[in-house]
Amino acid sequence: MDQWFFLPSWPLRASSLLWFAIVLIAAAAAGEAAGRWLRLPRLLGYLAAGIVAGPQLTGLLHPGTLGELRLLLDLAIGLILFELGQRVDLNWLRRNPGLLATSLLESALTFLAVFSVLSALGSRPLIAGLAGAIAVGTSPFAVMTITRELHAEGQVTERLLLLTTLNAIYAFVALALLLAGMHLEERSGWLVMVLHPLYLIGGSLAIALATAGALLVLLRYLGRQEDAQVGAAIAVVILAVTLTTSLNLSVVLSLLACGALTRTLDRARRFASVRFGDVGLLATIVVFALTGAAIELKDLGAVVLPALALVVVRLLGKAAGVLALAPFSALSVRKSGLLALALMPMSLMAVILLKEASAAYPVLSGEATAVVMVAVALMEVLGPLATHYALRASGEART
Repeated sequence: MDQWFFLPSWPLRASSLLWFAIVLIAAAAAGEAAGRWLRLPRLLGYLAAGIVAGPQLTGLLHPGTLGELRLLLDLAIGLILFELGQRVDLNWLRRNPGLLATSLLESALTFLAVFSVLSALGSRPLIAGLAGAIAVGTSPFAVMTITRELHAEGQVTERLLLLTTLNAIYAFVALALLLAGMHLEERSGWLVMVLHPLYLIGGSLAIALATAGALLVLLRYLGRQEDAQVGAAIAVVILAVTLTTSLNLSVVLSLLACGALTRTLDRARRFASVRFGDVGLLATIVVFALTGAAIELKDLGAVVLPALALVVVRLLGKAAGVLALAPFSALSVRKSGLLALALMPMSLMAVILLKEASAAYPVLSGEATAVVMVAVALMEVLGPLATHYALRASGEART
């Protein structure tokens, strides 16, 4: 027996969790520096640390690492989405139908604007439609992080949270329906073409309804103790994420709907408004650091002009929809303009959705996909700055 058997082998073989911990520490430090010294949204620091630590720059995160950590990423995403959904009052749409009309109009105009631009640049309808659906979504993670960081409250903030939730739902449903077109191109058969989107949408909503009901039943026994409620909510989020990932359903739709249904169905008002606190902060760092690591910038130079065009028409589509119905949604024109600006962050889920879709359907890879990826990368910087400015200019930021 080797007398030094108790020592580790050399060179050390570090697990992905070690690199993950290094990225988290770097992201937390970068976020604090961005917020304290640069007066910028902390999430930009988290994202920057992830990009610098990404496989295309330093190799800290090899390509397999993100796959190994996907469940942890899904859990972090689930916590943020549940908190956002739980803050949305769906009854508000009934009291103010102008809000629903605004949401539908700005989403439709955004989709049409992006679809038209990419079609004019030579993309096939399916690719342009995929990009348009992704562009509809406003990043729930950016919006939640910035509103929490600024302690923002008021008309613009509440409408921003509501529209962000609805946008995410629209984007997912549109992407699920576009899967039918992908199946058609791949000649998978009409049965798969019809059943796959129905399974995604119906199954995700069923998980949301079941977990929301389970949480409300649990709260009858736990009472109104805040610590107990937060613990129960985290447990239900873990349950929902585990079920959706195991069944190949949507974490985004399930957790947003679960949070919204928990609030809507809680007629006895047993459930206090949940704030995950330090757990939510850790989840935010995880999401932005790992998503930053997944962004590839190698195609930036080749497609930067089309990506900028996509960013501009996306902003114009959202602004046109919000401003057109400003008088009907009980919001001034100035605040409506700030609301449109606050909707700029593009959803980080686009990175994951595009990577998964491209892996399943190689037809999606190519210049059009690179345009969307670069547009997302640009919006990860410009979008949070726009939201940060809009909430401060509206006078709703408390810090």
